[in-house]
Amino acid sequence: MNNINQLAFNPLFSECGLADIFSRSPLGFIDVGARGGAHELLEPIAKYTSVLAFEPDEAECERLLSLREVTEPWAEFYLEASALAEKEKIAELHLLSAATNHSLLPPNLDITDRYNMEKWREIGRLELKTHALDDVLSNKYSELANLGEFIKLDTQGTEYEILQGAQKMLTERTVAVVVEVAFAELYKGQKLFSEVELLLREFGFSFYGLSSSFNRSQRQLDKLSYISKERMFYADAVFFKDPLIGKNEQSSNDRANQVLTCCALLLGYFDFALELAQKTWLLKEVKDKQLAFVRLIKELSFTDAGAAKQAVLNLAEQVNQEPDKANIHIGGFVDKRRGNCDYHDVFNTLATPQPKK
Repeated sequence: MNNINQLAFNPLFSECGLADIFSRSPLGFIDVGARGGAHELLEPIAKYTSVLAFEPDEAECERLLSLREVTEPWAEFYLEASALAEKEKIAELHLLSAATNHSLLPPNLDITDRYNMEKWREIGRLELKTHALDDVLSNKYSELANLGEFIKLDTQGTEYEILQGAQKMLTERTVAVVVEVAFAELYKGQKLFSEVELLLREFGFSFYGLSSSFNRSQRQLDKLSYISKERMFYADAVFFKDPLIGKNEQSSNDRANQVLTCCALLLGYFDFALELAQKTWLLKEVKDKQLAFVRLIKELSFTDAGAAKQAVLNLAEQVNQEPDKANIHIGGFVDKRRGNCDYHDVFNTLATPQPKK
């Protein structure tokens, strides 16, 4: 938890007005699949965040609630020891060899056997009752109207069904979604990325990118010596209810735009955060707050050229010390930077012939 309140305590976060906004009305975050605690994404503004977490493992919930470091950093912290689905029903939780892979869907042996996925072996089953997220919010948390402004889902194959049971929330509250999506059917009957994207598109969400993607192969080639493309299996997909396009233009408001700006900051979409703020809520603020927000964006996104150079030198030193692991070191270096902006536009501009002066 090294990032706890780093952004919240940044003076520029106060100077641009966001600290005051979220201190009066915390950002409402729902974390579905909260084994280990609330997702680290919101840690930089923990003191300004109300959390509602869901985890069907009752023992894990008891453990989490006993830990002050899990519950205390947040403005509010609620934990439900229950499973979500598209509706209330009796279901079976398939217990797999790694607890992080438990699912309401059985593993797809055609895939898990083919790729030797030992952590996906079924070791038992547990009967439980599921609930629809909309029902939980209306029946138990009706007074907390901000919950669900930002939602993260990681439930091993049932994310689509949970979103089906949250249509009221997606329509009225949610502006940002981070959802684990699959490109291969790891669990039988699992909806894949294309289906999740189509569902969220119906509610006005735009797909913005993937993070933390995981690929698989049979690993017949040793990565120390051979390079091969692999099949993409799953990733975290980022969706924003972008108010600058389409039907969302008429339905957005200052609160939604401020929350979305903050979510974009936390997810590293700094250019979009700047564009969004300058075209919506920031227009109404005084000049000092506008300038403070621009400085905040530049501070958070700044990458020192000297530090980049040193990182390359460190990589070269690693390769020199372990030349037989050159592919591994270079691959790891690229992996850490893979999710950032690409530079094709820069190279294309540099390559374009310029008119003579």
